[in-house]
Amino acid sequence: MFTKSLKFLGNEEQVAKYLPMADKLQILGCYVQTEMAHGSNVAGLETTATLDMTTDEFVIHTPSQRATKVWAGMLGRHATHAVIFARCIVDGNDYGV
Repeated sequence: MFTKSLKFLGNEEQVAKYLPMADKLQILGCYVQTEMAHGSNVAGLETTATLDMTTDEFVIHTPSQRATKVWAGMLGRHATHAVIFARCIVDGNDYGV
């Protein structure tokens, strides 16, 4: 799921940088969507990714225990990179997942 998500959802720069490393197993990635209280209900996700305009980075926030990201297997323990599904917040506007 990590490489497929990266390939189809990443921009050109992200794909060029991370896909070759993932293909060579230089990085181990996971797909992080499921939340404790929401399962696979993407519309119900509580985790937010808020764009910090001063650093041009996203700040990931899990607002409650219900929003804790969970996934099968040991990927959470061994992955070095992740594709995280969260609500996108920019200038106080919620653009959804």
